Amino acid sequence: MNVERRAAPRVETRVYLNKYVDGHPHLCEALEMSATGMLVRRVHGPDAPRAAYALELAAGPLEAGQERVWVCASPVWAAGDLEALRFVECSDADRAKLEGLLARMAA
Repeated sequence: MNVERRAAPRVETRVYLNKYVDGHPHLCEALEMSATGMLVRRVHGPDAPRAAYALELAAGPLEAGQERVWVCASPVWAAGDLEALRFVECSDADRAKLEGLLARMAA
């Protein structure tokens, strides 16, 4: 039985992001995103599980006045180079940027 546990709708993406491990950025690709989490593929970086990661992302090249989105995420599961992350902390401003980014990707 496959029970869907996610409450937020997901958007299929191909967004590169930095996942910070011990203060160092490591390249990942977001394959799916929602307002509450994402599925990422590790492109480069250690297999070093942590309780939480800082994530830095932007959908494509930054336009004038556009800023990167920063969120704190906690791992849910990992298999090979795939990892599901749940957002655990995000400022109101970054949450608004994330929702805008998701809306642009869904369009």
